[in-house]
Amino acid sequence: MRILLADENRGRARALSDIFAGDPSLELVRLVPGQSLIDAVSLHGPDVVLVDISRPDRDALDSVRALAVSGSRRPVVLFVDEDDTDLMEAAFEAGVCSYNVVDTPPKDVKPLLRAAIALYDRFRRTEDELRVAQQQLSDRATVDRAKAVLMRTNRMSEPEAYRWLRRRAMDQARKLADVAEDYLRTSSEGHEG
Repeated sequence: MRILLADENRGRARALSDIFAGDPSLELVRLVPGQSLIDAVSLHGPDVVLVDISRPDRDALDSVRALAVSGSRRPVVLFVDEDDTDLMEAAFEAGVCSYNVVDTPPKDVKPLLRAAIALYDRFRRTEDELRVAQQQLSDRATVDRAKAVLMRTNRMSEPEAYRWLRRRAMDQARKLADVAEDYLRTSSEGHEG
């Protein structure tokens, strides 16, 4: 597991480095001062990003937010100096998948990172499934609208309208929803299909 450590707390960073150094299955890379989080993730390709916010500020959360919407998305584990409900909500909204108060004993960090990665992967799968379901609903609504226009303008039954769209999709080797969308865009009431 490759871990990108972006921690301003030198003592904690050293303690974490020592823990990670004792485990050959873990590789630790550090964020270079002045380097953006996105650049570091692009350069190192970590499995997880470990971030410390000693003094929670907008810039730190903005960099996490930018990472969350970039093509280099990674699970982000956040360490903070004190428990703050508003910061926790803002952190989760920014894309953090694990929020931890500094008192976390260093020995508990590895299981915490594994849990964060598993949670992140599960969230991404759920997010992908939701996106697919939303697209299917949108496609179905487009096909239904196109069928309704065909039925109205060409006096077709619903099965005939569906066969008309399906035949065009097969002839053009395109998705049914794409053909329906094109038909809706180019047709108007009274225009023959």
